[in-house]
Amino acid sequence: MNNILQTFIDKYTNVGLNLVDALIVFILGWYGTKILLHILERMMKKSNVDPIVINFVKSIANVGLRVIVIITVIGQLGVSVTSLVAVLTTAGAAIVLGLQDSMKGIVSGIIILFAKPFVKGDIIEVNNYIGKIQEIQLLYTILMTFDNKMVVIPNNELASSTFVNYSHEDIRRVDMTMDIHYESDVEVAKQIIMEVINQHPYALKEPLPYVRVSEYKDHAIAIGLRVWAQTEHYYDLKDDLVEQIKASFDQNGISIPYTQIDVHIHQSDKS
Repeated sequence: MNNILQTFIDKYTNVGLNLVDALIVFILGWYGTKILLHILERMMKKSNVDPIVINFVKSIANVGLRVIVIITVIGQLGVSVTSLVAVLTTAGAAIVLGLQDSMKGIVSGIIILFAKPFVKGDIIEVNNYIGKIQEIQLLYTILMTFDNKMVVIPNNELASSTFVNYSHEDIRRVDMTMDIHYESDVEVAKQIIMEVINQHPYALKEPLPYVRVSEYKDHAIAIGLRVWAQTEHYYDLKDDLVEQIKASFDQNGISIPYTQIDVHIHQSDKS
């Protein structure tokens, strides 16, 4: 009887000790993961890594470290870790096969994050949408248009399509065409445009602005202008030039033609 009781006590004492050890491993592993993630984040910030890449790496590391902690805790309880890993590997392979499209999106997201064709805050044009990159997730990239619409683009589609990054360079060129009437003085019009450009604070002096006659249309002379600006001032400069050049034309008698239809009525004399 004493032997049976002793065996019982030894057995459940070992179980209790395993539970205590597993609890200690879980607590240390769980909080240790937070500390490691914090250290990793600080190291990446010091290396000037893009914030989106930091969040992505933290997410992957967080999942991986916590899975390791859980497997270690289960092993501490006496469960065969080898069998568990085999089961998880088989289940993972089945999930990957069932989520091939999603995995393509994840791989595309990783390529976008590390190749950096664009980063958070860049203005891009893709699939006839123009907007600012709000966030790059594992499966999707979120684009916010200028009229505050959220466009969600799958990463695998974005990685395989052609897009324009308007924020890649520090400066951009404003290309415009102003039409004037054939009776207006071309040289005066060019001088007015150049004065408006030179007086605008966002217009860069280098590269030099360009103002020349670009085309003779049916009812107008087209004057092309090219002026450079800092990328963040591009739209402000373009809109200001449209308004200010028109106002200066009006003040100096330069007319802008418009389409009109002349209707002539002829009355016949039946007599």
